[in-house]
Amino acid sequence: MQKLHEERASTLLEIRAADNDDEMIEVEAAVKAAMAVFNERGNNAAMIAAAKSAAQAASSAIREQTNLPVKLDEFGRDMNLKKRMDMTRRAEARQRRRARFESKRLSSMDIDSSNQKMEGESSTDESDSESSAYQSNRELVLQHADEIFSDASEEYSQLPLVKERLELLKLDPLHEDADFSDMKWHSLLFSYGLPEDGRDFAPDDADANLVPTLVEKVALPILHHKIAHCWDMLSTRETKNAVSATSLVVAYVPTSSEALADLLLAIRTRLAEAVSNLTVPAWSPLLMNAVPNAARIAAYRFGMYVRLMRKICLWKEVLALPILEELVLDELLCRKVLPHVRSITSNVHDAIMRTEKIVASLSGVWSGSSVTGSRSHKLQPLVDYMLSLGKTVEKKHLAGVTENETGGLARRLKKMLVELNEYDNARNIARTFRLKEAL
Repeated sequence: MQKLHEERASTLLEIRAADNDDEMIEVEAAVKAAMAVFNERGNNAAMIAAAKSAAQAASSAIREQTNLPVKLDEFGRDMNLKKRMDMTRRAEARQRRRARFESKRLSSMDIDSSNQKMEGESSTDESDSESSAYQSNRELVLQHADEIFSDASEEYSQLPLVKERLELLKLDPLHEDADFSDMKWHSLLFSYGLPEDGRDFAPDDADANLVPTLVEKVALPILHHKIAHCWDMLSTRETKNAVSATSLVVAYVPTSSEALADLLLAIRTRLAEAVSNLTVPAWSPLLMNAVPNAARIAAYRFGMYVRLMRKICLWKEVLALPILEELVLDELLCRKVLPHVRSITSNVHDAIMRTEKIVASLSGVWSGSSVTGSRSHKLQPLVDYMLSLGKTVEKKHLAGVTENETGGLARRLKKMLVELNEYDNARNIARTFRLKEAL
């Protein structure tokens, strides 16, 4: 069962990595070509056109290189056929993903922009056929498990306290929100050894720790393996279920448990790996305008960052706040996300929309009405950026842009500052743009 789970997870990660390589190889070559034009000749209209031509030429050259030719082995088989078919399937899957996203986007145009999903914020990399194959193999494993006691004598094949422990083989803490109390082994053993006179366990009665011991020795290792080898940190369902399962284990297992400490370390390590593996380009609007697909890929990468920030924040009741601060504020926000949004500040509408998504992803931990008290000083770079956006909007206002447009942008900035408990800065925005509504 563990091998089956590992194969499912590794297949998904391989597809995601290959999909990323397919797109980034081409666009990075185009970006490099466009930058060379801008660096040598400036950015006037003629040079923008020249940069677009250079980017398109670089993209075409890369496509030619990656269009693998027929390569026959000694038996006349095309060694590149599978690679070409895989690339075609991935391209078709990307196209379907974009079509689904665009359809959802168009159907929700009237919704507040901070709540609208960006491509990359929510998606799955697992195909229906791969999911079906996994389910088929899993059912086969469980069928074999049910037959383990089939050749045992009647005396032993009916021992429920032994047989029901096989229920934990079905435990899939990443794909279902399971509770031990719903399992037969738990109900059978929960009151095992309890005095019949209704009294509680004696202080030194080993039976009192029977269920917690089984959770630590049997259930916790299953969860640890799933977290360490099978968990997709970008999956909402898997992460929510992992948080729920970990919280359940913590309720049973003492904090002094080494196995529990190892589990929490595995969670932190996997999240740190996910943060390290993601990159979002800090391309300027000028560059993204010149390079085909650059703006879409940058938006997709940003969406994945927002997605990961939200997933990490789900661990707020399990992981210590300093750990969350290191992962979300130090590594993701300051080192990766803020450089990206700073690079698009000149497109203030897009910059404000993406900043709204950043603030929303911090909800419940560093933003929102439920967060009280002094804020983390590590949020200051985000606050400073929001204030710089306010200055940009103010310049547009002074330059004659309609009050309706600049006032709308200012209201959105004010709302974000309130979400971060930055009331003084929010009042300053309100005064500058003469916003009459209350904070």
